[in-house]
Amino acid sequence: MKQARFTVLLAATVFLYLPVVVLAVFSFNSSELMAFPLSGFTLGWYSELFDNKNMIAGLLTSILLAQPVAIFATLFGLLAALALTGLRKFATIAFGILLLVPFLVPKGVLAIAQIMLMSRLGIARGTLPLVLAQAAVILPFTTLVIASVAIRLDKALEEAARDLGASPWQAFRRVVFPQLKIGLSVAYSIAVILSISDLTLSVFLSGRIQPLSIIVASAFRTRLSPDLNAMQVLVLLATIAIVIAIETARRRRAAQGRIRPAQQE
Repeated sequence: MKQARFTVLLAATVFLYLPVVVLAVFSFNSSELMAFPLSGFTLGWYSELFDNKNMIAGLLTSILLAQPVAIFATLFGLLAALALTGLRKFATIAFGILLLVPFLVPKGVLAIAQIMLMSRLGIARGTLPLVLAQAAVILPFTTLVIASVAIRLDKALEEAARDLGASPWQAFRRVVFPQLKIGLSVAYSIAVILSISDLTLSVFLSGRIQPLSIIVASAFRTRLSPDLNAMQVLVLLATIAIVIAIETARRRRAAQGRIRPAQQE
C-alpha cells in the first residue's frame, strides 16, 4: 500500500515538474531548435533576454500592476477572513460560498462582465478594470490564507486587552495584527504571483498596456525563442525566492515566540 502511494506521488510530481525542468534545460541550449539531443551549453539566451526592451518593459508593467492588485486583495482578504472567523457557522458557510463565486466563474465570463460594467460607467479598458478584476479573482486565495491564520488566534488575548481598557482598534492593532503579519505577507506574495501570471483577464481588460503575460503569449504565437524559456526560468526562480523568504520569516517568528516565554520564566 505504501509502495503504491509512493508511486502515485512520484508520478504526480514528475507530471507537474518535468515540463519546468525541460524548459530550464532548453534555456541553456545553444541551439534555437528546442529538441534533443542538446547542441551545447550557453548563457546567450539570458543575455538576449536582458537586451529585449519589450520583454523587460512588460515585466516592469506586470510588477507595477501587481502591487495595487495585491494591496486590494490582501486588505479585503483580511476583512473577509476576520468576518469568516467571527460569524456563526451558517453565516460563515454562506459568506464563504459568496467569496468563492469569482474563483468558480470562468475568467473569460468575469472579464466580459467587467467590460460591460465599466462601459456602463464610462470607464475604458486599462489599468483600473484589470486591477479590480484580478483582485476579485485573487480575493478567495488571500482570504483562505489569512483565515487559516486568524482561526488559530487566541481570542482570550484580544478580550484581555479590551478588559484592560483598549479600544477595539487598539486591541486589533496591538494584539491581533502582529499575529497576522506572516499570513498577510503570504497572502500579499501569492496575490503578486497570481497577478503577474494572469493571462485571460489581461487579454480582455488590459487595453493599451502590455503586461508580461500578453507579451510572452504573443511571442509564442510567432516564434518559439529560447529567450522566452529564460524569462520563465527567471520568473520561476523569483517565485521560489519569495516562498523561501516567507518560510524563513515564518520560522524565525515561530522561534522567537518559543524563546520569549522561556526567557520570561
